[in-house]
Amino acid sequence: MRRGPQEALERALFREEFPFGPVTRRGFLALGLVSLAACTPVVRRKGVPYVRQPEGVVEGGRREFFTALPHAGFAEPVRVRTYQGRPLFLVPQGEAMGPYPLAGLYSLYDPARKGKAPDWEGFYAAWREALAQGETLFVLPRTTSPRLEALLQRAQARYPNLRVARFEAWSLENVYRGAELAFGQRAWPVYSPEKAETVLLLDVDLHEHPAGYGWWAALSQRRLPPMNRIYAVESGAGLLGAMADHRLALKPSALEAFLLDLAKALGVLPGSPASDYGGFLPALVEDLERGGLLLPGVHLTPAAQALAMAVNARLKAPVAYVPPLEAEPATPRAFLEAEAASRLVWAAEGPLPGLEGKAFAAVLSLYPKAAPHSLPLAHPLEAASPARDAWGRLWPAQALLKPLYGGKSLEEVLAGLLGEGLPGLTAEERRALAEGRPLEEAKPLALEPLPGLEGRLSPLRREAPLELTLRPDARLFDGRYRENPYLQELPRPLSLLVWDGALLAGEGEAEAWGLLEGIRARERRADPRRPLLRVRASGREALLPLWPLPLLPEGSLVAPLSHFFHPEGTVFPAEVLPTGRDYPLVSTQYHGYLGEVEAVKVLTEEEARKAQPKEEKRVSFYPPWPQGEHAWAMTVDLARCVGCGLCVLACQVENNIPVVGKEEVGKGREMHWIRLDRYFAEEGVFHQPVMCQHCEKAPCEAVCPVAATEHSPEGLNLMVYNRCVGTKYCSANCPYKARRFNFFPYAEAFIGQGDPRRAKESPLALLMNPEVTVRSRGVMEKCTYCVQRIELARAEAAREGRRIRTGEVVTACQEVCPGRAIHFGDLLDPEDPIHAHREEGRHYVLLEEVNTWPRTTYLAHLKNPNPRLRKEGGHA
Repeated sequence: MRRGPQEALERALFREEFPFGPVTRRGFLALGLVSLAACTPVVRRKGVPYVRQPEGVVEGGRREFFTALPHAGFAEPVRVRTYQGRPLFLVPQGEAMGPYPLAGLYSLYDPARKGKAPDWEGFYAAWREALAQGETLFVLPRTTSPRLEALLQRAQARYPNLRVARFEAWSLENVYRGAELAFGQRAWPVYSPEKAETVLLLDVDLHEHPAGYGWWAALSQRRLPPMNRIYAVESGAGLLGAMADHRLALKPSALEAFLLDLAKALGVLPGSPASDYGGFLPALVEDLERGGLLLPGVHLTPAAQALAMAVNARLKAPVAYVPPLEAEPATPRAFLEAEAASRLVWAAEGPLPGLEGKAFAAVLSLYPKAAPHSLPLAHPLEAASPARDAWGRLWPAQALLKPLYGGKSLEEVLAGLLGEGLPGLTAEERRALAEGRPLEEAKPLALEPLPGLEGRLSPLRREAPLELTLRPDARLFDGRYRENPYLQELPRPLSLLVWDGALLAGEGEAEAWGLLEGIRARERRADPRRPLLRVRASGREALLPLWPLPLLPEGSLVAPLSHFFHPEGTVFPAEVLPTGRDYPLVSTQYHGYLGEVEAVKVLTEEEARKAQPKEEKRVSFYPPWPQGEHAWAMTVDLARCVGCGLCVLACQVENNIPVVGKEEVGKGREMHWIRLDRYFAEEGVFHQPVMCQHCEKAPCEAVCPVAATEHSPEGLNLMVYNRCVGTKYCSANCPYKARRFNFFPYAEAFIGQGDPRRAKESPLALLMNPEVTVRSRGVMEKCTYCVQRIELARAEAAREGRRIRTGEVVTACQEVCPGRAIHFGDLLDPEDPIHAHREEGRHYVLLEEVNTWPRTTYLAHLKNPNPRLRKEGGHA
């Protein structure tokens, strides 16, 4: 169930319920009454009270702690909410948070982490023996921890045969080398996009840069009048580039040529640009001169990095430089060193090298591996490992529970090799954790560009007919999160694929290969099969199914690093060969263009300034509902929604929403309460989160035969789960299609990892939020406005003898959104900002013509196009 069941849950349960074979019509009628008596199994558990209440367990069991969790070596500071010691939810502390720490809650409790009881002392003895016999390679992931680096130095001093290498499939080495070309010194750039009037995105996306989600948190502050202007030049198709006011799609080689022309146009390099790119370059230069900033992707060549830094220096852009965050840059070349080593201890993440024929081989990882020595690493919530973030700040960390499966952190592993123990938290670390602040800020460097840059630049990337870029998958990254079903089933950006990676190519490319027409015909027949292609690049190859995407330029291909890793880099000339075979790909949205229904409204900044609030037409034969103490409502600002899907993930974690598997999603049975729609248009790409709209005149309520869907006095459209008998009339009557039905015991199968009967014993039961019902088979469910949070706030206010404060109730989706696009509030509170949102000229109601009076409303998407490019084709 967790990695995609080998057979559909539907078939497995059919055999369990009807072991005697197919059921005839007469037999089905005979079993009807029996089935009514056994719809949902009743699970009885004994409640055991505390004899002595444990220290730290407060009334209600809810507490909050601060820590920092690493992703690809960089700390992400978070606040962890626990219930009776169980971490259940994460909230960003600072700029923003990516999806990986939040989804990592599944890994914390995952029983698949449990292998054989770890023999740490036996491993240390074998490792020391290998070090005595000869050189032993210790491969680490990217590390930004000063404590770990100090332990490494001591270990290498004691064991001269200990050689250390750093491995990452997605390296930052080119950034450091670019700074060395530009300034004569290695450094790491720290950008402040919120201070720039014009921002140029150079082949970069949210998940590809350590500060990507923080960048959007900063950029989104200026997506309201007075707006900034965003340009994008990219060889792939990313969420940041899709939000740009103007976008230029170029192959990787042409993109570097564009950067060279930009440097010449700004006077950074001598000479004149070879092209004006259809007017794009002069308009961009004019805007950049008024206060611009370049944000380059980390995979661009060192020469391109140096050019970007020189251009930023010329523009006096808001960028600072700090010392390199890594003592030694982690690179994909370490993979080749590991394969050649005769003695190896592998502790990196992502692809795993071959271990055959080695005199000594050990793997340290979160999950057990097939290796002579396989030892468990501790989950980040089980370890206290300080690390630096993408802005250079050092954050403290604390372990919130003891390792569930005997794992150790990398610091503990090295300390054990040295025969030492790690010291406890210092007084300063305890203060920093209590205050939720870093231990130390970044130390900026005073750098000036060196003259004669043009003489130090290496030749540009050579053009090839097909150029392949290997990029981290937005969900699985380089494959390290392959075991996480939350991320597997979270739709990928733009393609909205689940459970698979694919080769992305432009529609023109697919048409030239003679494959586009067949793919579109299969889409119309709801046939998920796609052509399976053999992709070759620099001596390596992979089999990948094809997924055409409109945004990619001609000659540019993108493959996920989670499915195609190359130890020599990320951009290669490529060759694509047909295999004559197909592979099923499942997406949650196959249509991508706005039709006659204006689901997403788009305005320019000028139009938004002039727009007047539109009065909603409200006509009804039904009397109004009695008004309660509050009137809850939500607004979604589409100008600040980047389509990252964090709201979908947060809702899933908070509300115990199960993963159902690839085959069930292919039948349209995904269970996410928020549907993140994506539309392609001439102006760009638009995203629209659609959840239950909590209509005041809800069509679902009138048709439920058992009153399972009810309307609360405070405006919530409620679901009474124990009344629901699964008629699905409400879903048929909902114009927004925002309801989900449990066709099978998805929750039990999710907790039991494919076997509903194992749910009671699974540690994944600890992942479930005790404030939210775990729904079973035959129940309709949907967004509840996080009603459990409303009730908790109400109880807290009653205990303190006051009303619920303005902004006190924050929904899960609102709390994690990096762009602050979602706001939840009370229409009866005159101080609530939701009133200002509803009085804006860009405020509108989705499907207003159906007269449902939704409490969830939207603010139109905003664009700030350059008048010189507004009419130019291809630059929308």
